[in-house]
Amino acid sequence: MSLTKILGDWSEYDEKKTRDQSDAKDFACFEPWEVDYLTNKIRSHYPLLPESIVRNTIQACCQALGASHPRKEFVKCVTDKMGISGL
Repeated sequence: MSLTKILGDWSEYDEKKTRDQSDAKDFACFEPWEVDYLTNKIRSHYPLLPESIVRNTIQACCQALGASHPRKEFVKCVTDKMGISGL
C-alpha cells in the first residue's frame, strides 16, 4: 500500500468540501469529519493499525503543518510518520 492508494478516491470528501464552499485540496484539522474521513481511509487499507495511533499521528501533523494544509502534503506527513508511505 502506498501514499497513492490512500490518496485514491476522495470524491465523497471533495463533494462535501464543495457543498461547504471550502477548498477541497486542503485538509482542515479542525473539522472532525475530515479527521474521521482520513482515519477511516487509512484504516481501510491498514485495518490492523489502531485507530488511536492514526488519530494521534494526524494530530501530530496538524501541529507540525498547521490547521489547513494541502491534502497531498498533509497525507504524506501522516503516512511518513506512520512509516507506511512507501509500502
